[in-house]
Amino acid sequence: MAKLKLILLILLAVVLADFAVENAQTLPALKLFKFELGQLPTFLLAYISLAVGLVIGWVAHAMRVRRKKREADAASTAEQQQKPQESQGAQQAE
Repeated sequence: MAKLKLILLILLAVVLADFAVENAQTLPALKLFKFELGQLPTFLLAYISLAVGLVIGWVAHAMRVRRKKREADAASTAEQQQKPQESQGAQQAE
């Protein structure tokens, strides 16, 4: 399994390097609200876009996991609070 991961990692590095070499030409100047942001090679713009997308996805996933954990903790706390009340009610009925 480790060899397969290594082979896939090497293959990914080769593909990324080939993409960078074949797309090294610079784009026209990037502008935003009449401000010139500069010129970047095509591959760098693609890599930055990929990195930003990965970070946004990672943050969204982390927020979802945190929300589900909070909901589970709240449900277990509410369940624990109901059990003592039920047992007190049963003791009073006896």
